This record gives sequence, C-alpha cells and structure tokens, in this order.
Amino acid sequence: MENLSVATWSFAAGADPQANAQVMGEGLRAAAAAGAQVVVMPECCLTGYPSAGRVDLQDLDWALVARLELELAALSAALGVVLVAGSCARTADGCTNQAVAAVAGALVRYDKQCLTPIDQGHFRAGASAVLIEAGGWRLGLGICFDLRFPDVWMTLAARGADAFLVVAHMAGPDPDPGTKQALIPALCATRAAETATPLVLANTAGADRYLDSGIWDARGARLGSQVTGLQVANLRHRTAWDPWYAQLHATALRRWRDARR
Repeated sequence: MENLSVATWSFAAGADPQANAQVMGEGLRAAAAAGAQVVVMPECCLTGYPSAGRVDLQDLDWALVARLELELAALSAALGVVLVAGSCARTADGCTNQAVAAVAGALVRYDKQCLTPIDQGHFRAGASAVLIEAGGWRLGLGICFDLRFPDVWMTLAARGADAFLVVAHMAGPDPDPGTKQALIPALCATRAAETATPLVLANTAGADRYLDSGIWDARGARLGSQVTGLQVANLRHRTAWDPWYAQLHATALRRWRDARR
C-alpha cells in the first residue's frame, strides 16, 4: 500500500465561525501546497469549543455553520485534500460534537461517543463508528476524550481502519497538574501501538493545551509535533513494516472479538 501524506493544522478557535473558517481555509491551502492528502484540524474548530472558544452554543448561527461547512468542503475538493475538522450540529434532541470530513466535496459526520463532564452540558453522545477513505486508506474518526476508551478504537480497527484521525480540544485546568501533559501523549502512542494503526491528532493551539498536535506511526513512535500551524508526515502502512506488526494487528483483533463472544 502506498504511503499516505497527512497533516495537522493547529490553531486556537474563537467564537466567530466566519473567522475560524478563514483560518481553516488557510490551513487547507497550506496543506495542499505541502502535498498533503489529508489534513486534520482541532475539535470544534469551526464553531469554537464551548467553555473555551465560546461560552455555549446558544447564540450559534447554525445556518452560517452549515454554509461554511459546505464552502470548506468545496475548497477541499478543489485543492484535492481531504479535510477532517471539528464542528457541531443541531439535532431534534440536542446538539452533537462532530468530526466533519470533507471527501471529494461530500460531508461525512462522526458524533463524539465519549463525552467529558463539560461536553455533557452541551452535547448528546453519538453511538456509531465512522470511517472515510483517502489515498486507498480507510481512516477511522475519533474525538478527544474517545482516546481513553479502547472499544472505540478496536471497533474502528475491526472495521478495517488503516489509520486513526483524532480532532481534539485537550486543554483547560488539570486537577492533578502535569498529569495530563504526561499521560495523553503516551495514550496516543498506546492507541497506535495496540493495533499497529498510525494515529494523527490535531489539538487546539491554546496556551492551556495538554499536548501539541502530533502524529504517531504504526509502531506507536511519534513522528513529530506542532504547537501551531502546519505539520506534515508520511504514514507507512503496518504492512510496510516488519511482518510482526501485521501479526500483532491480527492477534489484537482476534483476542478482542473472542472476548466479545
């Protein structure tokens, strides 16, 4: 399988979707110029994250958000880049925290399954795994707090994910100062290593972030990190490494499936 060129575009989103969309457009153009096939941006980066980029969702112009999503999808299609970025959606029974993927001009949506206490004040949880395709790779989508729950990632791996893409707003007060800063990068490495599945995480660039955006390969090794702006890396599929990694993947899935019977 060919390598996949992936990028993260990191910034601190505010409460103005129009201003956020402008920065996202800059990121799409930068990623395209760098030859990236996929670019990942932070959680709620179009709308602003509730309690951080904005107070809540009460004054959000949903029609504007929908229009901007379509404009960004059109731009990504014109540039030949798959965009995966954070947004929100209003539904009949509340709002969802979404990773929105723009693939060839069409929008694919993943609703965050695992909600933090802050999330629970604004969103309802999703229940379905979502994968997209780019460059011959199947890419599983996740959001922030999902990282702490192995079943989310094992389900994606079982459905054929070749890599994981994570939009995140990992920032704010830490009840045990320094703990999250040490833990979360290790957690990203673990999620990649346990099924030999590369992981790309785009985090907010806010000053109170717990980690910088990063990319981990199929071994769980970190390829790089970026505070703000563009980061690009080439992912090698697990089958391009020693056969041990493909065997690990198969063993992990077999044990997971056996445990669920």
